[in-house]
Parts: sequence; C-alpha cells; structure tokens
Amino acid sequence: METTTQQNVKVSSKAGKGLSVSGFVISLTALVLWLFISAAAVISAAIGGGMGLASFWLIFSITGLALSALGFVKANKAGAKKGLAITGIVIGSIAVLLSISTVSGVSKAQDEFAKAGLGNNIMETLKAGK
Repeated sequence: METTTQQNVKVSSKAGKGLSVSGFVISLTALVLWLFISAAAVISAAIGGGMGLASFWLIFSITGLALSALGFVKANKAGAKKGLAITGIVIGSIAVLLSISTVSGVSKAQDEFAKAGLGNNIMETLKAGK
C-alpha cells in the first residue's frame, strides 16, 4: 500500500511539468528573438511584404503563454511545483505585449510606406531584377 501511495505522489509531482517547460522555452524564445523578428517584419513591410512574420510571432508568443498557463493549472491541481510555469506566464505575457506592439507598428509602417510609394517601388525593382 505504501509503495502505491509513494508512486502516486511521484507521478503527481510531475504533473504539468512538460507543459510548463514547453511554455517557458517558447515564451523565452519569443522574448529573446523579438527584437530581430520585429526588425525583419518592418523591413518586410518596407519592401512591400505582408504581415505574415509579425502575425506568426504573435501566435508563437500566445502559444508559449497558453502552454505555461495550462502547465500552471495542471501543477496547481496536483500540488506540484509551479515556479517554471509562473516564469513562463510572466515572460509569455511580456512577449505577447511586445508582439502586439510589433503587429501594430508593422501595420502603421505599411501604411506609411504605401503613402510614400516606397514599398511598391522596391518590389517592382526586385521583380524586374534591376
């Protein structure tokens, strides 16, 4: 009987660990690479590209936040450690906010480049091979 109880405790102490680790890693990646991704998204907007990269990064950030939150809920129900899940939630929240600002900024940049005609000129030049 005691062996079964000890095994159940070991199993429950790992509850949510996979989700927490996944959410933390994705959130940290989203935060660390945000500066490069936002710069690439603005450059893409400058040459007439779309919102694909900025939108993808927002979805990527939300995924990290969601996995961390799910890991927190699962660990909380099982009474397991929640530190990594909480860290993932905090980092993921920051990454989501930065990604939202990137999507908004790229949208504004596209409008400004379109008004100036810059994006279309660059894309036409690239297509023509000049």
